[in-house]
Amino acid sequence: MRVTNSMISNSSQVHIGNAKNLLMLRQNQYSTGKKIQRPSDNPTVAIRSLQLRTTYAQIEQYHDRNVGDAMSWMDATEKALTNIAGPSGILVNMKGYLNQGANDPLDVKQRNSVLSTLKEYAEAVFEDEANQKHSDRYIFTGYRTDTSMVFPEHTTNLQYDIVQKLDGSNINAIKVISGGATYGAGKTAEDYAKEVPKETKAYCMQLSYDKCRGPETDANGNVTDVNVTIELKNSVAYTDAAGNNVAADTVKTLNVLSISSEEANAYNIDQYNKDNGTNYDAIFVYDKGEIVMTDDTYSDIQAGKSEITVNYGKDEFDKNDIRPEMYFECESYNLTSKKTVTYADPKGQNIDFEVNFSQSATVNTQAVDAISTDIYRVIDYIERMVNEANVVDEKLAEVEKKIANTPDTDAASLANLKKLKEMLEQEQALRKGAMTEAFGMGLTMVEKAEDQVNVALADVGTRYKRLQMTQEKLADQKLDTREQMSDNEDVEIADAYINMTEAYDLYTGALSSTAKILGNSLLNYI
Repeated sequence: MRVTNSMISNSSQVHIGNAKNLLMLRQNQYSTGKKIQRPSDNPTVAIRSLQLRTTYAQIEQYHDRNVGDAMSWMDATEKALTNIAGPSGILVNMKGYLNQGANDPLDVKQRNSVLSTLKEYAEAVFEDEANQKHSDRYIFTGYRTDTSMVFPEHTTNLQYDIVQKLDGSNINAIKVISGGATYGAGKTAEDYAKEVPKETKAYCMQLSYDKCRGPETDANGNVTDVNVTIELKNSVAYTDAAGNNVAADTVKTLNVLSISSEEANAYNIDQYNKDNGTNYDAIFVYDKGEIVMTDDTYSDIQAGKSEITVNYGKDEFDKNDIRPEMYFECESYNLTSKKTVTYADPKGQNIDFEVNFSQSATVNTQAVDAISTDIYRVIDYIERMVNEANVVDEKLAEVEKKIANTPDTDAASLANLKKLKEMLEQEQALRKGAMTEAFGMGLTMVEKAEDQVNVALADVGTRYKRLQMTQEKLADQKLDTREQMSDNEDVEIADAYINMTEAYDLYTGALSSTAKILGNSLLNYI
């Protein structure tokens, strides 16, 4: 076959072009450190590179952002809970003052100082710690991260119907002091002797709010709505106070009377029933947010291990009062917008962050699970007992002043005043006993609240430790994936340099040999 100069030229151009392309590829590999510049260079490498880069981006999102955000949220939660119940936390400080009130004989100034400090501590738990924000989101409010734990200002345009669930452990046996002497210009020693203060026991249960909705009356003064219902659901079969056999899961609705704490025998339901010929199972002291029950009702609750469901209303909230929807199933009616909002039981509102492939982590802790409302309600009870003791002390101080200002010649008046003083001293002893008991109840409450916070802290710590393990695993995955990406995409610099040198020699050799071949024609061979 005849080989023409044109054929030699065309073939040489093809070889030179291939050598040039190979040289450019090797030069790009050497300069960029990458095996390919476009998918068409090596589709297999390109596809694997896309897969690895996608995986790496996901791991980077989990490791650098999601896990970091979750740990940051949990750090804020742990700090707030530690401030409440840590070694130098609020509850520990409260225990010191409660111990002082329960064991030391305090005068008026001392007890008022202790009470003021306790109130400040109780407010700090909810206003400063439970109302904490992280990244402009409230951390203890479940799904409602844009809503504060407490009311930011005094609120009167919201009416709440609240469902609160309790049990027998929420009932306390308290001392109720009734009667007592009061000064009267015409009273004699015999009159004062009849005004003997009495101490009785009452089974009392505090709700999470005071100043609750009271009974409503019509134009004729008839009660139309007592605004409270109490249901008992026993979990075991038992024999009630009347000797009847009651099956398990039986639901009983109590006969309840709503009255204010100013009413006579508000805390002595047995005496109230006796005086009025009634048969109430419980009294709802709405202004104090307390339920006082009969001995028989208390016995039935304990025997049946009853779950207590209280439905009650509240129409006014002070600044920094807890929002009911954060703790209870409830319904809110807005008097301004005329809208009703129904809130489900807030428990179980977990905020989950995706922290790894097919793995999520709960980052939040709810106040309803960690922080008991008893913290401030028991302080309300202590305040009432302190105030009642202060009133008697003031009366006693006035009588002592009258005695000091009464001349010795007025024997009758002195005898009367001394008898009044004797009766007031008896009442003072009873009031101080009730006050001391209140401080003891507060101490017990704080210890229970501290246990609850510590359980929540332990839960946060466990979840945080798991996040740390996930973070370490993601760091290893991140490194492994980066190495796989490098193996798939990157070239060894030494190999790239050798390959580039070979391609350069091939290219220059092709140019040189072509120049020599094309310089000859057919005549050179004749």
